[in-house]
Amino acid sequence: MALEMKKLVDTFRVVVLVLASVSAAVLLASCQTATGFAERPELVGGSDRLPPFTAPAKGRGTIVSFLPFVGVPVNTADNIYKYIRENAPGQNVLLALRLDEPATYRVKTYIDAVGGSTTMTFVFIVEIYDVAGTRVHRFVGQETGPGASGDPWGGIDSGTDKGIGYRILSGVHSWLTRSGA
Repeated sequence: MALEMKKLVDTFRVVVLVLASVSAAVLLASCQTATGFAERPELVGGSDRLPPFTAPAKGRGTIVSFLPFVGVPVNTADNIYKYIRENAPGQNVLLALRLDEPATYRVKTYIDAVGGSTTMTFVFIVEIYDVAGTRVHRFVGQETGPGASGDPWGGIDSGTDKGIGYRILSGVHSWLTRSGA
């Protein structure tokens, strides 16, 4: 009887994980067409522009400014940004430390949490804008974390924060390297 119950629980876990993965894939696919996350009008409208901003002085190199994260509780956003700020020098990414500081690129990130009590999937969209305010690159990703009942952000732990920060910073660094910035 106990063996049958264990098999039933294991099967249930697999079903939940598959459903979470399929949900994340659907969200990611919809984001690729700039029509996902219906509750986010800035994504539904497919806006490719930000207001222009000031470029850094010549000779300072490529400077990246991370705009406040969208859809994330403040304490989680702070932890993700702290990871990015601490690890950017190791990736040769120069950061603007204030929003009003001149930058070569601005990075806007949307993060959403989906899942249940056993596993959460944190899906993110990262958009990179040039000095003129034109979106020049977009990438999507995901990170899994422990589950939570009720508020999906309640299950996020420091390892998940770091994982999200790592994936965002690595994606920005990869794009900067490929684009020759």
